[in-house]
Amino acid sequence: MTGEETGRFGQTPNDVSMMAEGLKRSSERMDVTKSPIYEEVMAYIGDERTVLDIGAGVGRFTGPLAKAGCHVTAIEPSDEMLPHLQETVTKQGVADRVTFIHGAWPLDEPIHAEIALAAYVIQFSNSIAEFALAMKRAATRRCILAVHVDPLMGFMEPLWTMFRPNEPAPHMLNFADIYPQLLAADVVADVRIFSESLGPRWSNPMDAAPMIARRLGILDNPTSMERLKEVLQDRQEQFTQPRDHRAAVISFASHP
Repeated sequence: MTGEETGRFGQTPNDVSMMAEGLKRSSERMDVTKSPIYEEVMAYIGDERTVLDIGAGVGRFTGPLAKAGCHVTAIEPSDEMLPHLQETVTKQGVADRVTFIHGAWPLDEPIHAEIALAAYVIQFSNSIAEFALAMKRAATRRCILAVHVDPLMGFMEPLWTMFRPNEPAPHMLNFADIYPQLLAADVVADVRIFSESLGPRWSNPMDAAPMIARRLGILDNPTSMERLKEVLQDRQEQFTQPRDHRAAVISFASHP
């Protein structure tokens, strides 16, 4: 689910570790139970109260859903992310209501729950249609996707123009890319666009310099690295301020 593709952002282990730390910080600031994503799950949950959390990450939905009495199967492929997920579940005292599966979606073996939830992970799939149709096969009541509307890595585009002016910037798929592929796969969905305030990307942009440099392919170029650090220092306020970000809840029926 996290393979690197030409023209798209992939994820190295170091990148995933940095993402995990960012997700943990945002989870601490946000009340997930007020999120439109959480609300959509609870609107369709049935008597069994079973949820698949696909790409569960650090457990920002797994934990609150389990605390609400749901039985959650948390599916996470990343070795780097899994310990954070287990830590969240343990801290919130809901281990008895969470089952962990260390694997990528779609799974090799059939699995079922009332709700199949995938929050901000379908963009890493090699096939949007396959990912969504597997959700339909797994869910008995509802499938719920959350995807970014505003480019999550949009800050990279001016940096790419600066350091690699003759090449197009890599692109992380967002709503404009994903929704047409769902339509082409005959996935008919309800869509809700919402805006949320996200915290700073980094408390110190210098911490992200190695990750950005890997993306730009300049990690082994001392001159370019110095220039990048100067740019990040000059734009420090941009990276350390909260920002508004639009996302979409894409909700669709499972197979009868």
